[in-house]
Amino acid sequence: MNRVSTNDGTRATTGLAIIAAEPLRRGRPRNVELRAAVLQAATDLALAGGTGTVSIDAIAKRAAVSRTTIYKWWPSAAAIVLEGLLAAMRGSIVPPTGSDTRGALDHQLRALNDILSDSTTGPLFRSVIGAASSNGEVATALLDQWLLPRRAAVTAVLLVGVAAGELRPDLDVEVAVDALFSPAYYRLVFAMPPLDEAALTQLLDTVWRGARAPDPAD
Repeated sequence: MNRVSTNDGTRATTGLAIIAAEPLRRGRPRNVELRAAVLQAATDLALAGGTGTVSIDAIAKRAAVSRTTIYKWWPSAAAIVLEGLLAAMRGSIVPPTGSDTRGALDHQLRALNDILSDSTTGPLFRSVIGAASSNGEVATALLDQWLLPRRAAVTAVLLVGVAAGELRPDLDVEVAVDALFSPAYYRLVFAMPPLDEAALTQLLDTVWRGARAPDPAD
């Protein structure tokens, strides 16, 4: 499979680059460097030992910053971990240049499946989802730092498709997002085999048939 990596180009799961933008230059705020160090530390700790090993103290020690500095920007360790993971995996929600609507959805669908079926990131997200059921801080972080940004990226693709006339004008975008991306999470949570290449194609085909705009010739 290996269509998307956890670092936009490699399959490695440690030492992830958190800042995907241009390298830091002289004169850029020190806060940018500190935030990057904190996000990197949290991501590395989570990937190495799971979320249970990540605490504010552990992050502060690894990033060589104070707890006070961390609490200025984040309410919990879970929020840091999930923001870091989203940043490290940003390429999974950014459509390839020149993609049409279907191509962008195909990229996002397969990328998420790769992340959740990976032997390191899959169990990590399963543990986060499990913890969210009883921990309000984890639940909030999961929603704000992972699920909502990813949904927003997919929603933007679908809305562009509607505006371009590729998708039907009355499309229920929320339902389309759920239909496409819920299966990967469902299979992860219940420890079922991930969707294979053929199943992913069939899933996209099925949703696409219901979402595309009617052909004027029909």
